[in-house]
Amino acid sequence: MKTAYALAGLPALALAFPGMMGVNSREEALQQLKETRMAEQAEKEKRQVLGGLLGSLTGTVGGVINDLTGAVGSVTEALNPDNKRPEPGYTFQAPGPNDSRGPCPGLNLLANYGYLPRNGHVNYGQVVEATARGFNMGLDLATVLAVFAILTDGDIPSQSWYLGTGPSNVGGLNRHDTVEADISPNREDYYLGCGNNHALSSRIFTQNVQFASQDPNKEFSLNAMGNQWAANGAFSVKNNPYLYLFPFPSIVSIAAYNFYPQFFSNGTYGAGGVANYESIASIIGAQFDEKTQQFEYVPERWPENWYRRATEYDAVQALTDGFTIIYPHNPIPMVFPQLANVQNLTPQDILCVIYEGITSITPLFLGGTVESGANAITSLVSLLDSAGLSNTTLGCPASAESQNGASLLYPNASQKGGPLNLPPTASDGNAGNNVYNKVYFTKAPTTPQCNNQASGVNP
Repeated sequence: MKTAYALAGLPALALAFPGMMGVNSREEALQQLKETRMAEQAEKEKRQVLGGLLGSLTGTVGGVINDLTGAVGSVTEALNPDNKRPEPGYTFQAPGPNDSRGPCPGLNLLANYGYLPRNGHVNYGQVVEATARGFNMGLDLATVLAVFAILTDGDIPSQSWYLGTGPSNVGGLNRHDTVEADISPNREDYYLGCGNNHALSSRIFTQNVQFASQDPNKEFSLNAMGNQWAANGAFSVKNNPYLYLFPFPSIVSIAAYNFYPQFFSNGTYGAGGVANYESIASIIGAQFDEKTQQFEYVPERWPENWYRRATEYDAVQALTDGFTIIYPHNPIPMVFPQLANVQNLTPQDILCVIYEGITSITPLFLGGTVESGANAITSLVSLLDSAGLSNTTLGCPASAESQNGASLLYPNASQKGGPLNLPPTASDGNAGNNVYNKVYFTKAPTTPQCNNQASGVNP
């Protein structure tokens, strides 16, 4: 499978270097790429990635929730009382308007209880200790995630970063295409959400609940979360031409699906604990409204009588679960996920992926210290006007760019053809931190949904 994907990527390279790859033009390379993937797409459709699961999601959400609650509303009696959370002295406090919160529900929750600084400005040592105490995350897994967050979203000298958006919308985990990536378990893609990659999506969690209801034990099991990955991935491939799935962020995105049963379940998953609705919904901040049949995004918190897992969950286990259980439900090509939907593939899509790939490995501090070099790049990017890519950054529309990407990598850039200003949503609240107590995305955003998303109203 890996070899097949690698070979399929060769025509994509020809788009950038046609002469080196033995073709005469980008158009010829694109045609080869489409022909290569058309055959694979036909076979993929025969396998029916979703297996008809989406078509079987029936019944009211409230009824499904009652079914889940009644089936798994208790945990094993053999739980170690030392693992009960929160511990004495750690109390829940909803975040204030200036407290930074973002796309990671586990870290948001730890800040809400004071395991992490409540303002959401955290450092390496604090996160390693808090994730171990709160969820029993292994040192290696916590270290890998923290180091990359510091490098791409934070401040290297202080080894710190913000859980949501940093001051002046610079840095933080809300920054797209670094640690945060598309095909999130319960957030919309950055492009389709028009900058909102950090508020819980009502329609996606509704789908998640229904997949859990199909599980034999009525749980958010690894298989149920694999179905969630398959459905979310299929939706993104179909509707998001700027789908972003570069290696490291994609690993985090996929592993986040197994975090639900492995970290958010009540007790040790697989050893008597359950990934029940009470635990999952509360920890990710999903509050159901019987009247509207929608999920409101509320501050993340532990439910009553909740116990962390009794054994560490490390990087090897996370990768094993992610790539042997979750990912095979829908093995979307990494680096160039657009290969999974060749009918809509364009050279602009490939250029956009290249741009986002550069962003994903660019340390945050470079944008503020290498201004002359960044301005030189901006000047060269403006030459893309002649190639029909005006008003884009290497083929990316404004709503596909990270809120920090263009302004950070290319300071003071405003000329036509160069990096644009922030997407419209960045100025009206979609890039913010405290986005709770609202309903987001009641309908599937098949095109970028920018209007009124900051106020929680889905157009």
